[in-house]
Amino acid sequence: MQIKVPGKLYIGGEYAVVEPGQSAILVAVDKFVFADINASSVGEIRSTQVLDAVINWTRVNEHLMIQVDPNLEFISAALQITFNYFQKHKWAFENFSLVIDSQLDHTNGIKLGLGSSAAVTVAVVKAILAFHHRSLQALEIYKLAALAHFQVQGNGSLGDIATSVYTGWISYNSPNRTWLTEQTNNLLDGSLVDLEWPDLNIQSIPTPLNLELLVGWTGSPAKTKNLLKKAASYADDTAYREFLAGSNAAVSMLLNGLLTNQFDDINRGIALNREFLLALSEQTDIEIETPLLRTLIEIATNMGGAAKTSGAGFGDNGFTLITPTANREQIINSWQAAGITPLSLQPYTSPTILLESEE
Repeated sequence: MQIKVPGKLYIGGEYAVVEPGQSAILVAVDKFVFADINASSVGEIRSTQVLDAVINWTRVNEHLMIQVDPNLEFISAALQITFNYFQKHKWAFENFSLVIDSQLDHTNGIKLGLGSSAAVTVAVVKAILAFHHRSLQALEIYKLAALAHFQVQGNGSLGDIATSVYTGWISYNSPNRTWLTEQTNNLLDGSLVDLEWPDLNIQSIPTPLNLELLVGWTGSPAKTKNLLKKAASYADDTAYREFLAGSNAAVSMLLNGLLTNQFDDINRGIALNREFLLALSEQTDIEIETPLLRTLIEIATNMGGAAKTSGAGFGDNGFTLITPTANREQIINSWQAAGITPLSLQPYTSPTILLESEE
């Protein structure tokens, strides 16, 4: 049995979305993490990305004994919380062999900034559920994977988890993570999955009409965890609060443009979001927009696109949204001439999610 989970791209709201009440727009893309799961006499998980690493696990009464590999922490956490959730509901948990493979890395193993750790975490949860013929709502799957990811990383908005679960375009408000950590001493015990999470809001956005996504990679993966920690150190600053307000205004404008298929609002929202991200960059000394990312943006905007960095910045990805009147080939050729690698990505919506939304 094989499960596939898409990567993600931030369109707006980065950095701000880690704060309660802040909004972001993300889109799932058609590069995937694959999880192949089969019945086995022993419990074993491997990843093709970390060749010598393996997680062996056994059930001892009502507990799971996991030989944790430090290179596979997200996988171990996803296994543990899913097992605990099964125990909570008194569901049988059988031995299986699971192999994880990812398209979210470059050919030389460098991450492309498409949310690989989040997609892997979601893939493990979904594979275990599918193997045991357990069907959960998207929100429950999100919560299982989000708790596993947050247990390991300790920060972040978990928007990449939401995008990998819901797929397509989404509007996202992150949960109050202070509340999460106050509820239990062990985020992996499964007790929080069935509770309402303050501030969390995930809404699917209909696929925008006459809008094409182009993505460029500048070759330097960002350390999101470290960059978020640095930004968080300015959380009490007046300028930071102005950034949060400005980011929400920009995302609101962008969302309205996507919902109404008004490119002018999309363009203004993205430009405004970029403006506030540059102000945050200056305030915190985080190089969100590197010279090469700036070149990517300027090339696209000069040719009629709405463009900005995506995610943490710092040399990862930039994107542009264009209408049919823009010259996509000229943008791509100009990016390549500047040393920017165009990524072959398209928005991806799971057929399963489409069926759920029609019910």
